[in-house]
This record gives sequence, structure tokens and C-alpha cells, in this order.
Amino acid sequence: MKTQKLILPLLMLAGACAGAKVPFEQRPLACVMPFTYSASEAQYASSVTGLQDLLTAALMQTSRIRLVERARVDAALKEIQLASSGAIDSNTAAQVGKLLGARYAVLGSITALSVNDEWRSVKIAEKTDRKVEVSAEARLVNLETGELLGSGKAVGKAKSSEKHAFGGKIGELAKPEAIIQKALMDLTDDLAEDLVENIGK
Repeated sequence: MKTQKLILPLLMLAGACAGAKVPFEQRPLACVMPFTYSASEAQYASSVTGLQDLLTAALMQTSRIRLVERARVDAALKEIQLASSGAIDSNTAAQVGKLLGARYAVLGSITALSVNDEWRSVKIAEKTDRKVEVSAEARLVNLETGELLGSGKAVGKAKSSEKHAFGGKIGELAKPEAIIQKALMDLTDDLAEDLVENIGK
């Protein structure tokens, strides 16, 4: 009986330690690089630039790493004259990391993006759904050693709907760019958790 009473507090303590956040000053500094766009739908390439900011915010919420703000990352890229070349690789990240004092870097890519309109009849009305899916993958790299610390893949989904009935219209289809942003928000938390899964353990 005494053993059982002792085990429960120990298990609770172990669980608390496992879920404890890494103190801010002990978290390694990381920078999120601009994502490359590898999807075939080239017309939407400019609509996914917000993923860099969204992932930075999601990574901050994990309380595992510290993040360099995007403006400083962009300034560093400009300084090494790679901001518009699209050549974002490990070597580029290492140069940026050196300028910013960052130990880790997140490199990623938009691998697929689809925008589909689906029309259907619903009783006495007609309904159109505009559905968006965005697939992304990323990896967390130690810039000092080249070690791969974490990787992840995620798919974000979002939609907008419009219904026509009795000559009227209920709702309005959002522009693809707006739905893409919602889909990006849908995937960032999962991607962030995958990237930092092994940090601070």
C-alpha cells in the first residue's frame, strides 16, 4: 500500500518534467528561411510567402527554440545577395546563420498546391465549394555540424462556399489567395511540432 502511494507522486513528477518547457535563455537560436515553391501551380507562388511568418510564430509557441524575426532574415539574405535568386539551401542558411548568430535553420518547400471548385445541387439550391490543399515539408538543421535535427510534412486544407437559392446568393466564394492563407495556417502547428520533437529532450 505504501509502495502504491509512493509510485503515484513519482509518476506525476515524471510527467511534469517531461512536459516542462525549456527555459527561454537555454533555447537555441534558429532562423526560418523562405520556403521554396516546388508546386506545379506557378500562379500561386506569391500566395504562400506568409508561411515563413506563420511557421516562425508556431515554432515560438512550442517553447523549444528562440527565433530570429523575418525582417532580420530577409536583411541577411539581401546582404549576401540571395534574396531574389531562390537559391535557399544549406550553404545559404549557413551564411545567414553566421550573420545572425543562429545555431539552427529551418529549410522547407511547398511541394503541392491545389485549388478546386466543386459545384453540386442541394435540394432546391445550387452550391459551389472552393477547396484548397497545400502540402509542405521542412527540416531543422544544425548549422554548425550539418546534422539533421528534425523533419516534418504536413497538409493544410481550407474551403469557401457559395449557395444560390430562389435567385439569391448565400455566402460568397473567397479568392484563392485568401483560402490559401487559411490552408497554410492549418498546417503550421503540425509542422512545427514535428521539427522540434527532439529539441530539449
